[in-house]
Amino acid sequence: MSEPNWTRRAFWLGGGSLAAAAAFLTLQPRAWAFNRGFGGYGFGGHHGHRFFADPEAAKERVGLATDWVMKTVNGSEEQRQQARRIADGVVDELQPLAGKHRGHREAIARELAKPSFDRKELERLRQEELKLADEASRTVVGALADLAEVLKPEQRAELMEWAARFHGR
Repeated sequence: MSEPNWTRRAFWLGGGSLAAAAAFLTLQPRAWAFNRGFGGYGFGGHHGHRFFADPEAAKERVGLATDWVMKTVNGSEEQRQQARRIADGVVDELQPLAGKHRGHREAIARELAKPSFDRKELERLRQEELKLADEASRTVVGALADLAEVLKPEQRAELMEWAARFHGR
């Protein structure tokens, strides 16, 4: 015996509603973070795309976070200074990438605003963004490795335990 049409329809409508709700709940925090910046998270109310606008302010904010982490693991003064140099170096390396990212974002917006846009140009810009993301990721992971070398094994273990608690694991 075949299934009534209303059962299949209800299944697809319910599934579609759940998918839409999941998409909304997934994207909503990101939209909030983009619109409001990260003011509640120690970044001084600066929007993510403006974080690197002032290199000295960015270094100060990253330095505060670094100092907080080093206090968490009872880092020595020498370790704190080394960590601060690493953090400042990351800001210096990421700043030009942030500028390129802004340029790509603006170029994509200009392209899409045209009466007849070029899909190949959009794809080229997308590929450039992927390269930037890869470079930024490589820079950050390298800095994390440098910081891990500054810490003693027991400090790294303590930091990982703290991070797990912080993230609710």
